[in-house]
Order: sequence, then structure tokens, then C-alpha cells
Amino acid sequence: MSALAAGPWSRLWRWLRGEDRPSAGPATGHAVALEPAAAAAGAAVAGPGDAEARLHSSLYALALHPARDAGLPPNAGLQDATAQALQACDWSARHLPRRPQLLPQLIQSVNDPDASARTTAAIIGQDPVLTGNLLRIANSPAFRVQQRGVDSLQRAVTLVGTEGIRQIIGAVLVQPVMHVQCDAFPRFNGIVWEHALLASRAAADHAHTVSGQDPFAAQWLGLTQGLGAALVMKQLQQQAASLQVTLDYATSEAVLREWTLPVAREVATAWELPSSVHGALHAAQADSGLAHSLRFARAAAAASLLCRHGHIGQGQAMAWLEQLPATPPHAVQWIWRRLHGRAVETLADDPGQPRR
Repeated sequence: MSALAAGPWSRLWRWLRGEDRPSAGPATGHAVALEPAAAAAGAAVAGPGDAEARLHSSLYALALHPARDAGLPPNAGLQDATAQALQACDWSARHLPRRPQLLPQLIQSVNDPDASARTTAAIIGQDPVLTGNLLRIANSPAFRVQQRGVDSLQRAVTLVGTEGIRQIIGAVLVQPVMHVQCDAFPRFNGIVWEHALLASRAAADHAHTVSGQDPFAAQWLGLTQGLGAALVMKQLQQQAASLQVTLDYATSEAVLREWTLPVAREVATAWELPSSVHGALHAAQADSGLAHSLRFARAAAAASLLCRHGHIGQGQAMAWLEQLPATPPHAVQWIWRRLHGRAVETLADDPGQPRR
């Protein structure tokens, strides 16, 4: 049986399968400039049958494992202190990672209809370290398209095409500033980074096929929401150390759920990303096409991770994603094939089957 399905996590996974539902922590009511993310992302826990809520809660269970305090209420003092610190941050200065130096060149290349994938890849080729990161990401589960590994920029361009190489380059630029070391939750960095990669690809595909929006802008939504989560966790750790308290699961989940997208919006503004990216992260524009792409992408990336880690089957993942609004079933199936692929080892479609 999966390690997450035993001990204090068993109730969560019973709820994931529809057998139970954990109680949500108390809501916060701070009057702050950064709007809560629930309206923009649809991440707030709703009814027992809410597939999207199940996927998000299960993603946090993966990222915040292990937690010996599962089931305890949030630490109100730590929650309040983190919210106040996030509100007080000067997002244009030292609290925000420096914008990648090559980002303006990338945006200019992407906006040039005559620029080829080779031209765009050449931007990264200026830096050997970034080139190595690009090849590493091109070989990751989120982007790899065949069994044989990608060993050169030219091969990467040939295999994934113009849009694919642009997506990979965007991920390459974000990865160096997204790392967060978390002793309390050692899986956090890897899970959040993988989720950002998957979400960026799913958002681009959704924008292209469903919402009719700019795939490049949608890709950056997936990446910046991941960076937002990393920055929120860094602030959580700082406040826990300052208050001399243990960083716990319930507080971490509550703060991540509320602040990930507002912080991502500050990143988009400070990095001068396309205005449509900023708008889609804003609660007031939750019904925009790009916002729908982001909402679907975050859920689809969570579903893929749950399959990859052996907690649900692909049949259940697809059934839940087809419940999301603004995405027809045929589009869900196409995006899922591109996102997840047949080569990924997962459970059978029976969600109750234990992991091998």
C-alpha cells in the first residue's frame, strides 16, 4: 500500500476516493491588497463531490508529506504572521527573485512571427548552464516524446517543435529561481516544480485548443503559479522560525491555498510578463479565457501527479477532469494524452487498487 494511504494520511485518501472528506481549516478574513486566490483559481474546497477540490487537496498532501500533525487545525498565529508578511513584501525588490536576464529576448523572439524554434533555442545556447537545464527538462516526463533521450539543442527543436521549445525555454528560465529547501516537507520542492512543468504544458494546450488564447501567456501562468507557491513556502518557513514554532501541515496548506496565485501575480507584474498573464491571475478576471486555462491546467497537473505517484488511476483522473467547466470531454482527452502519455506507469483504473 502507498505510504500516503497509511497512518494519519488514510482519512485524506479515503476522501480522495469519495469515501470521506476532511474538514477544512478556519477561513481567514484579512483585508489585504493581494486578493485571495480562490476566485481566480477555483481552488477553494466546495462540496464533497467537487473533483477540483479533491485534486488540489491531494496535491498538497503529496507536497507536504510527511506530516505527523495531519488533522490538527492551522496555527492561527503563524497563519496571520505569514499573511501580514506577504502583504508587506516589496515585490519589486529583494523579496522577489531577479527576472531572468534572457527573458526579454525570449519574449521578443516569441512575439516575432518570423522567428523559428532554432532562433528561440539559440537564445538559451548563449549560456552552457541553461543549455544543460534545457536538455534536462526536455528529457523530463512533462516533455519527453519518445524513449530515446534528447542530447542536443537541435534534436530538442526537431522533436518538440516551435511551441514545445518555447515552453521548455520558459521552464529553463524559471527553474533557477524556483528552488526552495524545506526541511519540514522534503518533497515540497520536487512536487511543486513538477506540478509547475505539467501545468505550464497543460495551460498552453488548453489555451490553444479550448480558450483560443495565447499559448505562450498560458504557459507562463503555469510556471508563475509554481513560483508563487515556492515564495509562499519560503515566507512560511521564515515566519515559523521567527515565532519559534513548528511548520505544520494545516497552516501550510491554508496559506498556500490562499496566497499562491496572488504572489504569482506579483511575479508577473515585476517581471513585466504579458498583461494577459497578470489579468488571468487576478480574482476580478476569473471568467477570462486564460483564467479557465489556468484553472484546468492546475487540476490536470495535479491529476497527472497523483497518477504518477500511484494514488489514482487514469480513468478516475479523466472522470474528474471532465467535470471541470469550460473544457469539453474530447479536449480533456487530447490534453491528457499529451500531458500524461502512455509510457507513464500508473495504477489500473480501479482507484481502490493498492500501489505495487
